[in-house]
Amino acid sequence: MSNEPTFNTYGNWRRPRSTGLLGATFGTSIAAIAAAAVVIIAGLFLGMTGALLLAIPVIVCFIPLVISRDGRSGYERALMRVQFWRGRRRGEHAYASGTFSRVPGRAYRLPGVLGDTELYEGIDSDGRTFGMIHMPSRGAYTVVFDAYPQGAEAVDQDVIDHYVGNWAQFLSGAGETSDILAVVTTVETLPETGIELYETVHQNTRADAPQLARDAAYQLATGLTSGGIRLAARIAITFEAKTTERKQDPSEQAVELGRRLPALTASAARSGVPCSPMDADEIMAFVRRSYDPASLVDVEAGLHSGDGTGLTWEDCGPRTAHESPDGGKYVHDGAVSVTWEMREAPKGAVTERVLARLLAPNEAVPLKRVSVIYRPHSAGEATDIADSDYRNAMAEAHGGSLKNGSIASAKSQIEVAATAQARMEQARGAGMVRFGVLITVTEPVRSADVPKIDALVEDLSRQSRLTIRRSWCWQAAAFAASLGVGVIAPDHTTIPSFLSN
Repeated sequence: MSNEPTFNTYGNWRRPRSTGLLGATFGTSIAAIAAAAVVIIAGLFLGMTGALLLAIPVIVCFIPLVISRDGRSGYERALMRVQFWRGRRRGEHAYASGTFSRVPGRAYRLPGVLGDTELYEGIDSDGRTFGMIHMPSRGAYTVVFDAYPQGAEAVDQDVIDHYVGNWAQFLSGAGETSDILAVVTTVETLPETGIELYETVHQNTRADAPQLARDAAYQLATGLTSGGIRLAARIAITFEAKTTERKQDPSEQAVELGRRLPALTASAARSGVPCSPMDADEIMAFVRRSYDPASLVDVEAGLHSGDGTGLTWEDCGPRTAHESPDGGKYVHDGAVSVTWEMREAPKGAVTERVLARLLAPNEAVPLKRVSVIYRPHSAGEATDIADSDYRNAMAEAHGGSLKNGSIASAKSQIEVAATAQARMEQARGAGMVRFGVLITVTEPVRSADVPKIDALVEDLSRQSRLTIRRSWCWQAAAFAASLGVGVIAPDHTTIPSFLSN
């Protein structure tokens, strides 16, 4: 009998896609049918020559819709470029705040989609203070938790499996309540300043202690943390206000969230991720240092000394920020940030450590942020989606066999089996969640070698079996979405869904 541990694997994820004729999307199929009808009618009235003259431009117009690159159709890429260039002509790619700016109140407000947000504080039923970010345009409120993942070191495999199962239950529970829009888990690496340990030692060292003991404690506190890289993790949950009172009065929503936060933190702890809600000062600290990395030391000194950061939500934005002319990077307060998005989930089955290489500290990119965005479906939505995915997979299998022969049909049959399994698991009570990944790397302007960083991140993602692409033409919004402060990218898109491939 073998005593070797067994490892669970995970997979069978599927990109949401409505399949129509011959494996094309449903919208493309409807447009093709309408165009074919127009050509046929033209042939009846104008003859064969007129029909051919009309068919040629119709076919040319359909080519960008059918052929994709990096998971986007030609029309998607073209429309994103046009919108970006139009924004540049209007000056929307650049942002300036502060005393000599046109920002209301001459403040340093956050740019772009975060411009109308406000930060409030509440107290949960366990007596903990929590910060609450309000986005009035979406009627949404976001609470951020400081997380302390247990990791996999010196943990038995059955305990890890238990953690993963409980995390799945945590996400399924989020879908059971119709007001949770997204759960964003963020793991970032930062240069170790040593301030937190130093301040902890300082606050716990008696003034009347022997000088030798005090010197030894301080030398140990400064020597252990010099020049290193540390990990930080947090969880952000975005809620949608369901009543008019909660949409208009943040205090009403704060009461509701204060009642629910203890259960959420207890559920996360059962998943191996103990966490506690961040107060307003802690939220402002990580937002401020993200937009201005040079403020890291000052922000942490104020945060851990007990004196407070002295910030307000209106002070957390950058002094200047702009997207590069090609839309491939974001320059803000003396730093350059580049964000990549997940194009495809890992192909095939993976273990729970699939993202370990991507999340681990790397001296080549000390400022790195990886955010996994989960958007849970409600139970009713999950049932409809599971059935729809199964029907679409069946349609693609039959259409693919007609279009590409038996090879395409065999590939499609695998997807039919996957959607059938998902359908059965959902019927037994499993949840259904959409997910994506955003990766942001920040470097000082003078030392930023974007091609080198691009190659490094691509390599790390490849090791994690992720297929990624640069977030062209929406770097500023992608940077904000990866922070985990309430920006849910699909809710702000301006690209019509029928143009997708």
